[in-house]
Amino acid sequence: MTELDPVIRRVLVALSGRADELALLEAGAELAARMQAELAALFVEDLGLLRASRLPGVFELGRLSAQSRRLDPVELERALRTAASQAEACLRQAAAARAIRFSFQIAQGHLQQQVLTLAGRMDAILMGAPGAAGRQRQPARPVAVLYDGSPEAGQALTLAAALAEALGVPCTALIPARDTAEYSTRLAHARLRAGGLGGLGGERTASAEAGALADAANRLRASTLVLPALRSAGEGDWLKALLKRLDCDLLLLR
Repeated sequence: MTELDPVIRRVLVALSGRADELALLEAGAELAARMQAELAALFVEDLGLLRASRLPGVFELGRLSAQSRRLDPVELERALRTAASQAEACLRQAAAARAIRFSFQIAQGHLQQQVLTLAGRMDAILMGAPGAAGRQRQPARPVAVLYDGSPEAGQALTLAAALAEALGVPCTALIPARDTAEYSTRLAHARLRAGGLGGLGGERTASAEAGALADAANRLRASTLVLPALRSAGEGDWLKALLKRLDCDLLLLR
C-alpha cells in the first residue's frame, strides 16, 4: 500500500449502542489494519437518555412495532450493558482476525463531547452519523473528503485517496469555492496531491459549513466523509450539526 501522510497510529471508533454499529466497528478494524494502527473503541452510554428514563411519563417508540411503551431505566441499563458486551466481543474478534492492538472503554455522557475529550490522544476518529442508522453499508459507495487547500486538508485528502484506492471505490473532493475559477484551481491542486493514489473527482460546495458539507456528501451517496482536523473553538457544535444531517460514516483526523 502507498505510504501515507499523515501517519495513523491510533484509530478511535465511537459507539453508542445502535445495532448497525457493529459494522462500523468492522470498518474501523479494517482501517486500523491497513494503517498498521491501534484500534480503540469508546462505548458511550447516553447520559441524557438515562436521566430521561428515570422521569415519569417518558415513553419510547419501538422501531419495528411502532408501539409506544414506558421507558424503563432498568431495562435501558440492561440493554446498554448487553450492547457494550456485544461491541467488546466484536472488537476482540475483529482485532484478533487482523492481529492489531486494541482497547475498549465505556463512558457516560454525550457522544460528541466524550469523543472530543479523547481526541487529543487519537490520530483518526470514526463515527456513525444518526442518519446512517439502519443503512445497508455498500462498499461501492465513494469516499468523500473536504478539501479547502489547507495543509490539514491535504493530509485528509491523502488518507481519503489511499482509503478509496484500498477499497476499490472512487474518491471525490468536496471543494468550497467562491467561483468556478477558485474551484478549478483547488481541484487541480488536489489532483496533484493525490496523483500517485489514483483518479480523483471533484464537486464544488457552497461553503464548508456543516449543512452544505452534509448535503454534498449525501448527494454523492458517500460511504465515508473524511475531514481534516478541526481547530475552531466551536468544533463540538459544528460536529453535532454535521452528524445530525449526514447519511454516512465520518472519519475525522486530529
